[in-house]
Amino acid sequence: GQCRRRGEHELDQAVKRAKRKREFSSAQGWRRGRGGALGFGSMAPPYDHEAIHPHEYVEAFERFIEGKGGKSPNPITAQLVDIAIEELDTMGHYGVEIDLLSLLDFNQRLGTILIQYPSTILPFLNDALLKVQHKIRETHENKFLMEVKELIHARLTHPPSCPSVRKPNVSSLRSQDVGRLIQVQGTVVRAGLIKTLESERMYECSKCKHSFRVYTDTSMHNSTLTPPSSCPSNRQKPCKSTSFAVVEGSRVCRDYQEIKIQEQIQTLEVGSIPRNILVVLEDDLVDKCKPGDDIEVVGVLKTRWKGLVKEARPDLEMVLAANHVRVRNEDKSCCSVAEDLVREFEAFWADNNQEPLRARDHIVSSVCPQLCGMTKVKLPLLLCLIGGVARLDPSGTRIRGESHCLLIGDPGLGKSQLLKCAAKLSNRAVHTTGIGTTSAGLTVTAQRDAGGEWVLEAGALVLADGGLCCIDEFDSIKESDRTTIHEAMEQQTISVAKAGLVCKLNTRTTVLAATNPKGKFNLEESISVNCAMGTPLLSRFDIVMAMLDTRDEEWDMQVSSHILQSWQMTGTPPTPALSSPLLGKHWDMNKLKMYVSHVKQRFSPTLSASSEAILTAYYKHQRNGSERNAARTTIRMLESMIRLAQAHARLCYHDEVSADDAVAAVQVLESCQSPESMNQGLHVQGIDTP
Repeated sequence: GQCRRRGEHELDQAVKRAKRKREFSSAQGWRRGRGGALGFGSMAPPYDHEAIHPHEYVEAFERFIEGKGGKSPNPITAQLVDIAIEELDTMGHYGVEIDLLSLLDFNQRLGTILIQYPSTILPFLNDALLKVQHKIRETHENKFLMEVKELIHARLTHPPSCPSVRKPNVSSLRSQDVGRLIQVQGTVVRAGLIKTLESERMYECSKCKHSFRVYTDTSMHNSTLTPPSSCPSNRQKPCKSTSFAVVEGSRVCRDYQEIKIQEQIQTLEVGSIPRNILVVLEDDLVDKCKPGDDIEVVGVLKTRWKGLVKEARPDLEMVLAANHVRVRNEDKSCCSVAEDLVREFEAFWADNNQEPLRARDHIVSSVCPQLCGMTKVKLPLLLCLIGGVARLDPSGTRIRGESHCLLIGDPGLGKSQLLKCAAKLSNRAVHTTGIGTTSAGLTVTAQRDAGGEWVLEAGALVLADGGLCCIDEFDSIKESDRTTIHEAMEQQTISVAKAGLVCKLNTRTTVLAATNPKGKFNLEESISVNCAMGTPLLSRFDIVMAMLDTRDEEWDMQVSSHILQSWQMTGTPPTPALSSPLLGKHWDMNKLKMYVSHVKQRFSPTLSASSEAILTAYYKHQRNGSERNAARTTIRMLESMIRLAQAHARLCYHDEVSADDAVAAVQVLESCQSPESMNQGLHVQGIDTP
């Protein structure tokens, strides 16, 4: 393509400036005089990319692709064979993944030069892939079924783990990284339309008939292709013509898309503003991701002039030209857990095998320990964070495994504190408040980009895909805006039809909301009346927990002692309790977070016959009860019980839902429905054994 021809032109000019002629020998490596330019005995600078002829790069990459000289067979040829046989479109763009660590192991200097000067060296790697394709087709047993694909691109993966290449976040990008190969992670918050970009065009001089190519200037905001102003022919007598004609059929167009990625919210510190950067996708990389996806991008950092604005200074902006994109949605809700920590979890449950519920209560007491008691609130919160097992029914419809929880309580009972604690325990969490929140802020916003075209920008629920979305002051959201999350909570998707853009985005998230009751909580009225929410929205919450501030002299004494005890020693604000009355020292926040992530990855509990009988009997009892709550006793209630029982089985570290797990799920739902349990929910240090 144009990059290959441009790279050849640049290196040809560099070779003319070289002092001596270079030779290449496949037996002795690269030689420059006494030593090889890429060999270990070179007298030239180790990373002097201009000291090597283009064909030497191509031959060196050919040796690497074919696996010659490497320590293990190279899988790149297998990818080339699959593309040549299985793909039928000879005019399509195809990517071949190349492991940078393997290239560095094959030849350290060759790999380092590629990282330092990717725009110049990558075209030679693409040429090598094309040449190896022709060689494979000549010798392969299925050569008559193979078609050589001319538009093939090297996609670099697994860069070395050094700070100059693997950037921890977008904020760590600096001006010295421009022009180098880097890797950065982020969340897609905006995806533009797929456009057609004219990348090169051939002109012919009307006077001297000299033909030459003009390439798109990627340093400008709109990547324009500027017509030539003078003839570049190298003649003894300069050609001063300014008239040029476009050669018919010489236009080369490519697929082009711009996306915006933002720093992952869970990696930000308090007070930090999330930074973002534009990423340019071309050819086979377009439409690889959508808003809300977590991606890992390997590309070349470039600078580009922003659009001109009247009476404003033109500025440069950083743009990442992507070479490889990997969607990491499967890593959203889990993280790697160290083996020694896994053994510690296994030893904990082995020691408490006879008293599993006592061990469970110890884990529950580690949730937000600065709040005294409230075990009947902390257990449902932890079960929602762990969640059940998602499944697909025979028709292909996804049945969600995420549980939703609504906390309704009087002011000053720690609802916001519980939400913040839950956000810290989740690997991916978005925290927002209902004041000023609109439907667009929760779902998707349609905005105009700098070019005047409409693009979609992800909201809170889309950004929390695969994690947790905490919504505080839920009652402050307008009723019309509140109904927009119906589809997001049950079907786990959002259907968008804005500004001519029609699409569907994933919102596989756990919703944890907190709200104040409408006036004083009235135990004689239903929850729907107390919180002023409609039945359709209320039925989508698996757990609706009421937190009431009732007068109890003994409980008030416990709470005041808990707060004063934490102040009297050091005179500092309250800190988490160091020990629990159950099994000693509390688990810290990081250990509890690792435990939640570990049980979600390891266990996929299935229902036993006894648990099915218990859940079915309770569901029938609730449906036929005289005091039935129509907003809660729907078919969603049975699905909620199944998810809570599976979450309890995960919490208790086993892979089958037992009768105890089913009874625990029934207890959680019963504590939400019974007025007596609501009244006493906060005044409990432990939970009765089923």
